[in-house]
Order: sequence, then C-alpha cells, then structure tokens
Amino acid sequence: MTDIPSLSRNIAKRRRKPQKVTKESLVGKCLVHIGEANNELYDKAVIYITESTPDMVRGIMINKLLFGTATIECRSKESDSIVRNVYEDLYQGGPENPAHGYVLFPKDDTTADDPFAEVQGDIAVSTSFGVLQEILDGVGPEKRIIAMGHCLWHRGELEWEIFNNQWLIVPGNVELMFDTELGKRWEKAMHVSGYNEVLAISQVGLA
Repeated sequence: MTDIPSLSRNIAKRRRKPQKVTKESLVGKCLVHIGEANNELYDKAVIYITESTPDMVRGIMINKLLFGTATIECRSKESDSIVRNVYEDLYQGGPENPAHGYVLFPKDDTTADDPFAEVQGDIAVSTSFGVLQEILDGVGPEKRIIAMGHCLWHRGELEWEIFNNQWLIVPGNVELMFDTELGKRWEKAMHVSGYNEVLAISQVGLA
C-alpha cells in the first residue's frame, strides 16, 4: 500500500457554471480507445469527459488504477492534523496535473456537504473537500471513483484522433462506470458501442 499524503489539499472547492450537455458536446460521454496506442497509458482506456469547449477537451480515465489500493490521508482545513486514513482504489485519471484530485459518483449521492459537485447526466464530478471528508466519515457516496490527474486535448487534437479511428464515443452511465468490474469496463464500453474489434482487424488485413 502507498501513502498519499494530503490528498485533500489538492482537492479545493471551485465554483464553476454548470455546463449543459448538448448533442454537439462530449460532456457526459466516454471515449473508448480502439487504435494503436503510442502511449501505453491509453491502451484500452475508457475516459469520462468532464469538460468540452471549442478550445479543449478534458476527461478522467475510469478503468486504470494508479497504485491499486492506497492509504489516503485527509487533513483538516484548520490544521495539519490527520483526520482519518481510508483505503481506496486510487485511479490514474490521466497524465495532466497528477497532483489534482477528482471524485466521480452517481448524482443521487450528491449531498449538502458537497454543493460544488457538477452534475453531468447521471454522474457528479467534484473537486471539493466536502465529499472527501464524507468518505472519511463513512457517509460519502457508496459508489465512487477517486482519480488523480486528467487527460487533456487542445483544439483539433481529439477530432484528429477520432478521425483516425483512435477513439469511439459512448454514453457515460452509472452501470458502466460503477457497476461494472474495473477490468471489464473497456469490454463493456465496446459492447455498448456495438464495435466489433475482430471484424475491424480482419477488414484492415484485407485492405
């Protein structure tokens, strides 16, 4: 087990305007990697999109662990004393800003102690201290993903990768993200997309 000190220091409350999910937006959807990965990190990755603008797309990987089970030390805002340790599966959210933490959970688990959670369809995303404190107190969301870092594409980069058959786009939902075993989320997402990997490989071979 690996100690992750002061995780809560990197999860500060932020107030942002809710982002409306439209047909043109990727927010609330998942990217499923199907191409050859230049970076092993993205091989068979499933990434939940949290932000999409004309200039950038940001997402959090939901099917790869950073350390496996880790000891998370959460410190109070008033002092450096450790409130409590919890053992959690700590996810590799992505290579960007790896010291920054995110908590994803079903929107029905949103509580008054976490007013800054952004609800995107059936999923809530938080960077606040409140939800971590609830997890430490044993009253936080039962289904959750705690991830460090995120994935980021600048203008045109993701569009180019999708055009070159690197990613599929599927709906993000509670069943895929929280009710499916970690090691089976890529296969589940592929099934949702209807993509036939074997057929696609055979067609490439015949080309």
